[in-house]
Order: sequence, then C-alpha cells, then structure tokens
Amino acid sequence: MNLDPLIVKTNGERIDIRVNEAALDVHIEKTTPELMTLSTFELLYLLKAIRKERSEMYSYMNTFYKAGQQQGDSEDFKEYEISSGKDYMHFTKKAFVVENIIRTRLGYVPTRITESYLARYLESIKNDKKAPMIIKTERQKK
Repeated sequence: MNLDPLIVKTNGERIDIRVNEAALDVHIEKTTPELMTLSTFELLYLLKAIRKERSEMYSYMNTFYKAGQQQGDSEDFKEYEISSGKDYMHFTKKAFVVENIIRTRLGYVPTRITESYLARYLESIKNDKKAPMIIKTERQKK
C-alpha cells in the first residue's frame, strides 16, 4: 500500500489539517484535480461563491429575456440573454464538480452555506482533539 508521507505519523501524532480561511474567486476556474487539492473548508467557501454567481447569472438571463419580450424580441437583449445563459451553465457545472468533491469528503452537500455555517465548521476544526493518540496498556492506579 502506498501512503502519502504527509499522513504517516509516528509517536501518536495526529494528522495536520490545513485550513485557509477563505477561497479566492480565482479558484473557481481551477481544474477538477486542482480543486481536489483545496481543503474542505475552502471548497465550502468556494461553493457558496459559485452558487451566488450562478444565481446572479440566472437572474440576468431572465431579466434580458423579459426585456427582449417587451422590446419585441430585440437582438441586443437576445445576445445578453444567451451570454448570461452560458455563464449560468458554466457556474452550474462548476457547482456540480465542487459538490461532488464535498460529497466524497463529508458524505453530504450542505443545502445552504451561510457565514454562520462556515464559522461553526471552522470552530469545529480549531476545537478538534490535539492530544496524541496513545493506547494505554496499564490501568491507572487510584
């Protein structure tokens, strides 16, 4: 079996958890293998940003559609509607990729990712066990 040297520990040490407290919007354009190198916290933060962008693109697409309907199917609005639709599809695909990575790590994908959810998640990481993993082989004397 091949193991990553970073996860092999000795003397009861615990695996270190890497946490960057924010994911940059430029991470959205990373490839799937690159996204897989991000921490789960970064992916959750990124998914929140992707969902926001996706929602905005959907709103723009509908706005341009309605404006085009009112103007008698103006070609100007049709171009913007199509462009917004392409962006909407792009963000939807990215959301699916990030959701699948999160699903493999957590076993589920959060329906809503709020600032309080992220704060609780980060707090759980910070309050995680720090003590060495040692199996006691003798009874404690009282």
